Amino acid sequence: MFRGISVGKEGTHITHLQFADDTLIFCEAKKHYLLRIKNILLSFQAFLGLRVNYHKSGLLVIGKDEVWGQQVAKLLDCTIIQLPMMYLGIPLEASMRKSTSWQCIIEKIQKRLQS
Repeated sequence: MFRGISVGKEGTHITHLQFADDTLIFCEAKKHYLLRIKNILLSFQAFLGLRVNYHKSGLLVIGKDEVWGQQVAKLLDCTIIQLPMMYLGIPLEASMRKSTSWQCIIEKIQKRLQS
């Protein structure tokens, strides 16, 4: 129904990741893919009686201009997320390959190991 993204040297294909009550959905930046995702979420709501809180949902746009992102966010009824951001207490940046991007995570782990 939609195409995910390829990551890593081997080109691992992912469409989503789930953590407790969070779901991250990855897809190419095409409006028809995003509309299909919205329809999947609406079907989820109808079948299970649960609700997706779109006001707590966000869209991270990579490779498209700001106007496109704003149009799609309005269509999906969510907000635009900008990098850097915090997710599960971990800062996410556009350049996670740099060692400095991992410094605060390393410090948190060192503190836990000391106790």
